Amino acid sequence: MRQNPFQREDVEVRRSYHGVHDGRFTRLWPEPSEPDAAAVMVHESFRAMVMSDTYPCVASRGAVRRGDYRFGCYPPIGTGEGAVAAAADLWEFIQDFPIDGAHFASFVATFDGPIVASETEFERLLFLQLELMNALDVKHHAWDPAVGDDPNTKGFSFSFAGRAFFIVGLHPASSRWARRTAWPTLVFNAHAQFDILRDTGQMPRMTDTVRRRDIKVQGSHNPSLGYFDGDYPETVMYSGRLVEADWHCPMHIQRQP
Repeated sequence: MRQNPFQREDVEVRRSYHGVHDGRFTRLWPEPSEPDAAAVMVHESFRAMVMSDTYPCVASRGAVRRGDYRFGCYPPIGTGEGAVAAAADLWEFIQDFPIDGAHFASFVATFDGPIVASETEFERLLFLQLELMNALDVKHHAWDPAVGDDPNTKGFSFSFAGRAFFIVGLHPASSRWARRTAWPTLVFNAHAQFDILRDTGQMPRMTDTVRRRDIKVQGSHNPSLGYFDGDYPETVMYSGRLVEADWHCPMHIQRQP
């Protein structure tokens, strides 16, 4: 078993690695034990939303129903403390869940602040969080060669510990109900899982289902989903905000020499 390169000994890292163990929500690191009280409260809110019969994203519902996910509650998004804690647990998730075409898995990182007042504020914090995690990761891992590393070019995906991820941001100020949570939240979905859906012909059916369910809940489908079909970088979809035509991703990616 490799040692987690983000579990630093020189500073306190507020780990919060939770998941379903023996049918119960459990703290899994450093060993199975009683879950953190704060994580229980935030997880119950998140799970109730995703498992609602009307929640649009059927893939998320399936992962939560099967227990194919890990969940953590961290210091404020966009801070060094929040970055190193989420990085340590995301690395753990990658070890626990190799890519499997039969069982898609997600890592859910929630943050105890700040109180986000607008979609643009959350977008800024989301990319700052990813930028800080990239700065930690570049010291240990190369970029996933299957995806690009320019966040303003089609073909980009956020890479961490050698695995590419599509990021879904959720927060209390979101205009889309399906992305509105009480706490700032980032869901890390392996990019390879989307490739599997495309290669097996399941992607059009899934996106159609999401759009129909979104319309049923909110009266309209999420217009940002239209970026799936165009010549856009996937970063335009990370925060859930409908971006301007001249939008430029503010995230700076560090690359290994």
